Amino acid sequence: MTGLAAVVILSPVPSLSFHFPALFLVSFLLTGFVSSAGEESSASALREEKERIQVRLDELPEAIHSGQVHGRIGFYGRPASAQWIVIDLGSRVVPEEVILFPARLPVDSGGDGSEGFPPELQVEIAEDDSFEDAVRIGRWEESGPGAGLSPPFVRLQMDAASGVAGRFLRVRIFGDRPRSSGKGSFYSLGEIVVLAGGRNVALRRPVESSAEVGNAPRWQPGNLTDGYLWCLPGRGRNLAEWNGFHSAIETEAEHRKWVEVVFAAEVPVDEVHLVPAHPRDFADTAGFGFPPHFRVLGYDAADRETVLFDSGDEPFPNPGAATVMIPAEGRPLSRLRVESLELWQRTGDYLFALAELQAWSQGENVATGSLVNASDKLEVGLWKLESLTDGNSSRRELLSWNAWMDRREERLSLEARLPVIDERLALIAAERRRLAVIFGAGLLAAVFAGLTTMLIWQRRRAAVSREELRERIAHDLHDELGASLSHLALESDLARRQLAGDDPVRDRLTGLSETARETLDNMRDVIWLLAPTAESWEGFQRRVEGITERMLEGVEHEFLIEGEVPQGRPEIAWAREWVLFFKEALSNARRHSGASRIDVKLDWKPRELQLSVKDNGCGFDPDDPALSPGLGMKTYRRRASALRGKLAISPNPEEGVTVQLRVPLPGKKS
Repeated sequence: MTGLAAVVILSPVPSLSFHFPALFLVSFLLTGFVSSAGEESSASALREEKERIQVRLDELPEAIHSGQVHGRIGFYGRPASAQWIVIDLGSRVVPEEVILFPARLPVDSGGDGSEGFPPELQVEIAEDDSFEDAVRIGRWEESGPGAGLSPPFVRLQMDAASGVAGRFLRVRIFGDRPRSSGKGSFYSLGEIVVLAGGRNVALRRPVESSAEVGNAPRWQPGNLTDGYLWCLPGRGRNLAEWNGFHSAIETEAEHRKWVEVVFAAEVPVDEVHLVPAHPRDFADTAGFGFPPHFRVLGYDAADRETVLFDSGDEPFPNPGAATVMIPAEGRPLSRLRVESLELWQRTGDYLFALAELQAWSQGENVATGSLVNASDKLEVGLWKLESLTDGNSSRRELLSWNAWMDRREERLSLEARLPVIDERLALIAAERRRLAVIFGAGLLAAVFAGLTTMLIWQRRRAAVSREELRERIAHDLHDELGASLSHLALESDLARRQLAGDDPVRDRLTGLSETARETLDNMRDVIWLLAPTAESWEGFQRRVEGITERMLEGVEHEFLIEGEVPQGRPEIAWAREWVLFFKEALSNARRHSGASRIDVKLDWKPRELQLSVKDNGCGFDPDDPALSPGLGMKTYRRRASALRGKLAISPNPEEGVTVQLRVPLPGKKS
């Protein structure tokens, strides 16, 4: 960089303007390098961030669609003056967070319910169902019309120190969605989860609403708390090793079989989760081996039995891959049993299978690693009795509500960040391409500017040389030719005085003296035209007045000026043409008109100069064929045309001749 600067400073061209392209080029190169380095640094940081995000995404759970073969999609609400959903939590609770999941139909089912999440909602909690003392937990609304049609979930978290508590939870709905058929509007929800102490206190609690469309089992209020979501909750990223528990195979369905977990000590159980088997080494069958009739039994330390769940007389819909969640209300249990009252039919045989049996207590699965007993078992392939409590489904690890929600939220945040990074990288790439184009164009422009500047400099030097030559010529004419003409006129006068009055040579010497003085005057006008660069318009006006006084000497005349003299100075060519026209007009008025009075008027307008030369001479008839061309008519028109002016001549034989010329001032737009 130092070398480049030295080249510029030591350039032999004396004009600073020549240095500008080189300085510009150096500055442009430096700016381009700095900008390119900065963009590359930003792009590198963004690529590294993207790699970190992609590594982290490989560790975070995806949203796995459940298939919802159980048919319980969610809740379908009708518009009403006040739209609300109320859940009776059964007892006073201190909620940690409320999570609202959308209702999404399976891809092959169609219908309106898949895109009906309300545009705005508010969640409140109260001690009684009048909601007179309701406290708002949180509020959500979509960022723009239609932007929140189908979110993954809406998570409203509470401050642990707030102390907000209540038994009744109300979701107030504001607005709805138009149906795809164009007839009417609706809103829908899939599940409402209320977490307190790590458990879902809304699980299988009663639900009421302001207005609904009942279509069991797909659309009904109870679906909001049944534990079935559009995606599989609790599924982590790590892959499972075993399918789970598999009973012995029977030829008939009427065989009772059971499997149980035995805890190390009696613990209060909040929820029981039955995770259906979804084997990886069989045909892809979610809900494999799940019994159509079953019971969930709990036993305390005294071995007293409690029925936690009974599927009833009607066949229990196969849940597919979805977890069956059963509230246990914090009962103290020492062992937990699932009893199959009717076996699941495969093709020509019957069996009972389960991937995982979980017992949740204060947000922890206390069944993990516990002893497993069964009425019988089949351990072949990936089936293993002890895997019933290994913390995995048949496919993936299982997470708690809090862990799953935190990781899902982190994943959504990172996924939202990726397109921002990609867009930024694309902008940087586009900017780099633009800079490359500009850089190349800048180099060409700098080279062109350098050549142009050199050419301009050379032309300026040539112009300066011409001006210097003009000045020298003007000085030479003034000093040498002017002195010679003055000397000639003086000598002629001296010689004329020495001759007798009737000597014919005397008249010749008089003519010679007058011609010398006239030539000297004309030469001074030429000198003025040669070097008028420093002459202003005021100087131009004084010169015109001087020409008038000189050429009309001995004739009565008046020089009148109107208007305001403009700023700046005239152009050489313009001044030359105008002065020659003016002198032609004065010469004609004096020599050919026989006038006793000549009036000259200059009228300065904002954009033009008006000249009037009026005499009281004999005038002439412009239609007279004998008119002599010596009056200068052709010269008038030629010079007026060169000045882009308008010429008017009034040749009145009785009143004399008036010559008028209106010309635009150079540099002034008319």
